[in-house]
Amino acid sequence: MTFSPPVEAALAAVDEGAYTTGPDGARLPQTSSPTVIATMLDLLDVTPGARVLEIGTGSGYSTALLSHLVGDAGHVTTVEVVPELVTRAEELLHNHGRRNVEPICGDGAKGAPGRADEFDRVIAWATSARIPDEWVVQATPQAVIVTPVNLTGMAKTFGVARVRCEGEEMVAEQLVPGGFVEAHDQVVDQWLVPPYGADAVTRDGEGCSWWLSAEWLRTRQDSDTLGRALLDRLMLDGRPAPGPLDESEDHNGFYGFLLATRPQGLTTAACGEPVWRIGYASPSEAALISFSDAQRAFHAGDGHALQVLAGWADSWRAQGQPAFADLRPTLRRIQDGWQVRVHL
Repeated sequence: MTFSPPVEAALAAVDEGAYTTGPDGARLPQTSSPTVIATMLDLLDVTPGARVLEIGTGSGYSTALLSHLVGDAGHVTTVEVVPELVTRAEELLHNHGRRNVEPICGDGAKGAPGRADEFDRVIAWATSARIPDEWVVQATPQAVIVTPVNLTGMAKTFGVARVRCEGEEMVAEQLVPGGFVEAHDQVVDQWLVPPYGADAVTRDGEGCSWWLSAEWLRTRQDSDTLGRALLDRLMLDGRPAPGPLDESEDHNGFYGFLLATRPQGLTTAACGEPVWRIGYASPSEAALISFSDAQRAFHAGDGHALQVLAGWADSWRAQGQPAFADLRPTLRRIQDGWQVRVHL
């Protein structure tokens, strides 16, 4: 995959391993694929001299790339909630001559303290439930914001949005696949259970996490009991089955279709493994596929859930098998920011 000349030059100029590898030689968990990072930086369209606010310093690798992109005349302010990562990144950036960066330890959802109307670009590496007002206030007119966002209100339903500020208004310009750990104002010490959005959580006999997230669960007063009962059934009776798509079909497009149409019974889950699933569930049954593989399903019940999932796939085909790129992001003003949703 190739990227814009400025991003390609930044990738060539920054030693990824110096930032993403720990003293023991292991890759830091708080870093993303260089391809994902480069894709988002292309969306951000950073120019020399720009002032950038980065939410989520992580390993510092993306910060170094931004430092190169803005050049000596620009500046990067990077905010990270984990103090140890701030200290580590500050030392690495200093040792590599990145003098145009200011690391700050704090809650990234609040942006950088006291920086109103300052940043030409804002980029985040953690999934937010909405685009916070604090980022918008700190952005200049016509600024661009690129961030992973939750697209349904259910856990692990995300995409990366490019949004432009238009005075007091916001315009959603583009949406691409991608997602990161949920943004949180506290240090997250595990990666398997979302810090928010899961409606029922339990563990199996081996200590592996199982969780469910669904709007239909939230309408029930006994949602936790109901959710745990369904998780127990998946643990006891869950088994593999053929999925609704074949190898030649666009699995990512089907996933996007489900996020856009949000059919009744749509559910996200994890079934004792570090893979998140999406599919249909009711109080008594479920049929779930992984986000990247709709050829195989995991289900419990008499087969009705599999039929519903297959029906959703037929609806997707009937509409021409829209791809993720066919989704249209929309913005809705809410109390403390801007909510992003998608439509066909």
